[in-house]
Amino acid sequence: MKKVFTNDKFFLAMVLFAVLGNLIYFASVVLYYMGGSFMLAQLPLLIEALCALFLYSSYKKHSKNVMKGLMGAMLMGQLLYAISNLSVLSVPGDSIVVPIYAVLSAALFVNHFIINSDHHSSPSMIRLNQIIVCLLALDAAVWNLLWLVAEPSALNVICVLGFFFGLIGVSAVVVCVESRLDAYRIEREAKGYVAK
Repeated sequence: MKKVFTNDKFFLAMVLFAVLGNLIYFASVVLYYMGGSFMLAQLPLLIEALCALFLYSSYKKHSKNVMKGLMGAMLMGQLLYAISNLSVLSVPGDSIVVPIYAVLSAALFVNHFIINSDHHSSPSMIRLNQIIVCLLALDAAVWNLLWLVAEPSALNVICVLGFFFGLIGVSAVVVCVESRLDAYRIEREAKGYVAK
């Protein structure tokens, strides 16, 4: 999995997924609900889309401290969004997939801080986050299938696809950057650098 998460094309694809997926999902929710509190609850997804763009830009500029802040913001946004969905269990199966989404989002958030708590490489924690992203993708796929079965309209198909790609993109972008930073730490340690 390391080669996938450190691949430049995969990284750019996940940034596009995060930005376009969240924008498409938000636009389809606006069209479907025409305003209201549910639409307002989706605003953090727009913030996540902006953070993904800025994270990509800061990575290209090697602004490590900015990257770390943006990754934390994105993961906190995802966790808060996951928690808010616990109060909106609408279709059969939501009571299973939504708590899983919340637990996996919390695990990704906590592990991000474990990884960044010191300057040493932590390949096992990076691998754990890569696995969590794969599990999030699986959970999101099941969640979206439940929504498509409950309401198989064309607008809902667009909505579900936007949500799926946005969710996976946000999580994967963060793990891509973490994987790249950890690869850099491993390389640095191999050259004899000792972190303090």
